[in-house]
Amino acid sequence: MRVKLRNLKLLPSGKYQFRRVWPADVRAAAPELPRELKRTFETSCRNTAIRIATQLDIEFERTKREVRRQLVLGEPEWKIARRVADWLARERRFLDHVNLAIEFDDVNGVPEIAEITQAEFEIERILEGARARTGVNKAGHPIELTKEEQFKIEALQTGKPPKVDLSVSGAYEIYLMNHLRGKEDKAAKVSVDQFIEFAGDIALSEIARLQITEWIAYLANTRKQAPGTLRKRLTMMKAIFNYAVDQELVDCINPFVKAKLPKGSEVQVVDRLPFHSVHLAAIDEYLATSRVRDETRHLITLLKFTGCRPSEIGGLKVEDLALDREIPFLHVRWTDDRRLKTRQSVRRVPLIGAALDAANSLSVGRRQGWLFPSLAPSSGDANDNPAMSSRVNKAIRAAGIHKSPSLVLYSFRHTMAAALDQSPGITQITRDRVLGRGKPDNYGSAEQPLQVSLEALQTAIPLLGQVDETLYSPEQLVIKPEPKG
Repeated sequence: MRVKLRNLKLLPSGKYQFRRVWPADVRAAAPELPRELKRTFETSCRNTAIRIATQLDIEFERTKREVRRQLVLGEPEWKIARRVADWLARERRFLDHVNLAIEFDDVNGVPEIAEITQAEFEIERILEGARARTGVNKAGHPIELTKEEQFKIEALQTGKPPKVDLSVSGAYEIYLMNHLRGKEDKAAKVSVDQFIEFAGDIALSEIARLQITEWIAYLANTRKQAPGTLRKRLTMMKAIFNYAVDQELVDCINPFVKAKLPKGSEVQVVDRLPFHSVHLAAIDEYLATSRVRDETRHLITLLKFTGCRPSEIGGLKVEDLALDREIPFLHVRWTDDRRLKTRQSVRRVPLIGAALDAANSLSVGRRQGWLFPSLAPSSGDANDNPAMSSRVNKAIRAAGIHKSPSLVLYSFRHTMAAALDQSPGITQITRDRVLGRGKPDNYGSAEQPLQVSLEALQTAIPLLGQVDETLYSPEQLVIKPEPKG
């Protein structure tokens, strides 16, 4: 082997130094390696320095080959098959080229022509490389072929890309990298993990509908998961399987499509109610006590007086507040690290009275960053604020509101919607745009004028909580504050 002299350098100190940087894939697979293989040594003979560098070069190449070999051995079969399929499609024209034509007579003396294509030469090249790497057996064949070599030979012989049974984890990885663009979806990952926990990492083609039924029963009876969670697990597995079918990675019917929840576990939809004036009075009284943190008080105030979705308030940044304008407002918008429920949610929401005071208090001494750092979205692809429900619902119960799934955090938004419905002169379009629903009815305008939203909120805020008592059960209107502890 001849060492590349660019890797060997004579230093000003008179010493020699050998340096070669490890390729990125080798470093990623073997993070314990330093950035480079570097040795500094002293010798008065240049030829000796070259011999030492040659040995270091051999050591470098040996390590690189072994790391890459282990990397290939640990690679899922579906990924190797996909790579070989791409290679076959890319090289098809070259591989089909006839390199040699031999004329001969068959057993009946009829002249024939045997054509040898580049594909046959490529098969021999692969076999020769394997022989050089692993040696040969008594029949002269390579002792070992890598999975990629096997797939390539199969593809060259049949002219078709290799087929493998895609596993559940493989299907999820493809769904993650291609459909989700590498950004992990917690619901999808948990669904896959729990299916593999029950059934193993089996091929998609092996999944039977009975097995899915048993898995759902396991989640319901052993893991004690609620109907809503069961439905989410089924939906995610169906989506992952469908994506594999759409990508032509599996050729079978999706067994998750017709899978059903156990009888009696249908999801019960609970209608959220707006807060009645007695609820709002109790909440205001509780917020005025020293038991409540300022951040929680300001959070609830913004929810109450803007009608924004909880995720929209939790996803606000200081930069989203325009407090020095003629009409102060908060800007609900998409950013790289925060998304909204819909594109139509983008809007400016006027800040009035207590909401403006809360925004001013939250922004004192701050120029940027999350308005509520502990409630910020979990990722740029998420429309969630996991801690918000817990915090606000805890405050609602502490205020004495009856514990009901109908009277929760989201009830603040329903309260504003009910007040807008009762406000005279407010059109449906105006109402929807204040709440971030539907599209603005303004040609050439991205949203309705801020003045229109301001007037709608000024009309609606005095009507907050003016709701017909017949909407509530008797116990839902009883206020029982938690005892002070």
